[in-house]
Amino acid sequence: MGDLLKLMKPKYTPVAIYHVKEFPKYASKPSEESCVIASMLLHAFKSGRTVAMSYDMVGCRGALNGLGLGGEEKEKRDALAVTYSVGTEEKPGRHYFCSPESARNNYFDAIPVYGSRDDVVVMQPIDEAEEMGAPVETVVFLVNPLDLSALVTMAGFIRDIDDTVIRTSFAFSCEQIFAMAKQEGEREVSRMILGLTEFYTRRFLDDDMLSISMPYKMYKEMDEKASSSFIAQDLWRNSAKPGKDSCC
Repeated sequence: MGDLLKLMKPKYTPVAIYHVKEFPKYASKPSEESCVIASMLLHAFKSGRTVAMSYDMVGCRGALNGLGLGGEEKEKRDALAVTYSVGTEEKPGRHYFCSPESARNNYFDAIPVYGSRDDVVVMQPIDEAEEMGAPVETVVFLVNPLDLSALVTMAGFIRDIDDTVIRTSFAFSCEQIFAMAKQEGEREVSRMILGLTEFYTRRFLDDDMLSISMPYKMYKEMDEKASSSFIAQDLWRNSAKPGKDSCC
């Protein structure tokens, strides 16, 4: 376990996401829920198990885009742009975007599709993944507000330029934990992704729980600098406790 996790002490060990070409012998298959948040991610968090999924196990087609399994057919993506916007006279939508064009420009075309349908996506506790030298691509934290505050502050600690440390937007939850975080790894200065904001997946979560995902290189930089940061002291945690009589 690295310094970041030893000092931060999150309730759940972060989960690493990566791809391999054959189903790992050390991994379990997803549970029966169609949503990968319920069938994979939460099982990896709460049980500490490694869970893997291949194309033939996908219950929700959005995972083909969100988890780097080659993407859905273009016609289906185009149809979803109508569904998630105000729609058309013939087909009313959910009103998440003001038009199908806005949905395409600001969502569907803004997040790359990674991988191929012969990949296997693996979710594994980060300490186990690092120990076995797995090709980790993104790291996901399940956070409460205090954990979120710590990671936002830590993300500011590791950078020298004035830039936002967090990105959030409408997306499937699986896109927020993988595709968007992987995309951030291609930027010169990466941002974390605030996720699990998709309405459907909230049914599986405690009210105060969200996700923070990031490219693996960003996680490693945080880990390497944690011992010289605020997180190595107790002041940040004590400051958040009720009953403090000073704001500084």
